[in-house]
This record gives sequence, structure tokens and C-alpha cells, in this order.
Amino acid sequence: MNRLRRNGEWSVVLFVVALLVFNPPVLSIFSVPDLLFGIPTLYLYIFVAWGGVIVLLAFNVSRLIESESPPPLRIPGPPPETLRPGDDDVVGDGSGERSGSERRDEGSY
Repeated sequence: MNRLRRNGEWSVVLFVVALLVFNPPVLSIFSVPDLLFGIPTLYLYIFVAWGGVIVLLAFNVSRLIESESPPPLRIPGPPPETLRPGDDDVVGDGSGERSGSERRDEGSY
């Protein structure tokens, strides 16, 4: 199975787990009058679970982006010549004369 499909399946699993985590029967488990670190248990559960879903989603999205990026294009052979500042885009000896392949029969319009 390729990596892109596996990451896509992981996205679906993460969505279903998030639905279950924030389902009212699960939330009712943490709806008690106790305090943890001075914060109601339900609030702490919601914020920790929400943060966990965000972290897992960010990790999954970064892996999706990496697997979708195509490999860099490699062209065999030497690198092409680059123009230096001040060079013109004109190819040739700079005399302005056309070569034999560039000449046209001007009388055949």
C-alpha cells in the first residue's frame, strides 16, 4: 500500500476517533465535580483531547504534504549555461547577422 493512501486512511481513523472522544457519553464520564490542578475535570479533558487531535492532525498533514510532493526533475547532462548580469538574451556572435538557418526568403510573402 502506498504512503499517500495510508495517510489518507489515517485521516479517516483520526476523524472517527475525534468523533468518539467528543461524543456525549464519553464526555459524561468526565462530568464530575472534582477539580484537577484547580480546573474542572470536564474542561481539562476537552482541552487536552482537543490539543491531542490538533497535534495528530498536524503530524498527519505534514506527512501528506511530503508524500504528495513530486521528486525534483533531474535532466541528464551538464547544467545549462546561465546568463550573467549584463549579457543579452541574444545568441550568436553579437554582429546582428542572421545565420543561414535564420535567414528567410524575404521576397516570398
